[in-house]
Amino acid sequence: MAFTLEQAEEIKKKIIEQVDSLPNENKDEIKEYVSKLNEEGLEEFLKQNNITVSDAGLNQDKSIFELIVQGQIPSYKIAEDNNSIAILEINPVSEGHVIIIPKEKTELNEVIEKTKELTEKVSDKIKKELSPEEIGVKEFEVQGYSAVSILPMYKDKELKKEQAEESKLKELKEKLTEEVIQIVPPEEPKKEEPEEEPEEEPEEEEKELPKISFRVP
Repeated sequence: MAFTLEQAEEIKKKIIEQVDSLPNENKDEIKEYVSKLNEEGLEEFLKQNNITVSDAGLNQDKSIFELIVQGQIPSYKIAEDNNSIAILEINPVSEGHVIIIPKEKTELNEVIEKTKELTEKVSDKIKKELSPEEIGVKEFEVQGYSAVSILPMYKDKELKKEQAEESKLKELKEKLTEEVIQIVPPEEPKKEEPEEEPEEEPEEEEKELPKISFRVP
């Protein structure tokens, strides 16, 4: 699909807006990279990131939660177990707003039970560190991927969605991060293999240029 210059500029503008909302330390570098793409380069960029363009805007094959679980989008992860990960909401409605994301896509009516253990662990940590008056837990869905919202509520403080400053997110991450409680099965003892004779070193090949790899929701 070939873009006109005007279409390409509009698409790049939308990508840059989305990148700007991500908690990504090198987002200025990414935005600069996108802004300099020509029409052909933009087409390749969209293909590599599984992004399609329609009248409704930009669409991606995977939901933002799938990309976070797979580590393709950076996040402020504070806890993890075999079933789920817990991340700080970057647009919280209150201090310590956390999202619990199951590692496998889960039905909306099952997600509370699926993430129960980690939800309780994180809620206890929030109570201990931030002393909210109450904590609400609610399931929700984004792009067909279910998750759980842990919402601390404080006396005389209005619930209002705002973009959190990076310094505040880092401070909360330090306060709320729990040890990973993932259960890893014991490794099987490795079989000793006969030593192989060292291979001759191949002739030095021309190095490939580094690739930029990231995703946008």
